[in-house]
Amino acid sequence: MECYACSNEATRQCKRCARVYCDVHGGELCAECLRPTSSLPSFNLYRGSLLALLVGTAVAVWLLVQPPGDSGESLVSVVQLSPSPSVPLVLRTPEATSTPATPAAGGTVEATAPASTRTPEATPSPAKPFEYTVESGDSLLSIAEDWLPAGEDLMEFANRIAELNGLDPDDPVIVVGDVLLIPQ
Repeated sequence: MECYACSNEATRQCKRCARVYCDVHGGELCAECLRPTSSLPSFNLYRGSLLALLVGTAVAVWLLVQPPGDSGESLVSVVQLSPSPSVPLVLRTPEATSTPATPAAGGTVEATAPASTRTPEATPSPAKPFEYTVESGDSLLSIAEDWLPAGEDLMEFANRIAELNGLDPDDPVIVVGDVLLIPQ
């Protein structure tokens, strides 16, 4: 048998690739297996890694666009507190808005943010609906979310509020100052 690289008599066989070679073209392994480029992974491994990376990226983007369990329901459980006349129920605090700033004596500008909270207009009674006055930034869903009874579906509760107040459930129009009846 001849060496794979020359016409000399082969004296050994490579343990890695099974090529036969002479003493000139290798030691424990053949000269081809000892080359630095032969230690690199194959092209197919690179292709497979790239494919796995692309599939992983596609799955990550899909999860960002459509998180698991996102069928209109929230994954966060909501603890519903019933309003009490002795303890005011703070539903939402508006984001801080600054008033027109005026320079102080030292040339600095100071801005103040009004602090306000939403509280229910009336304490609910067990049998009849109570009244809620619409405030700036309210929507039918935000009001329904604020007054959602434990164990009820948000969309069904919003539809009940719309029906009770004669609003179109598909396109409810509410205006600041409107008084809505909230069902129990």
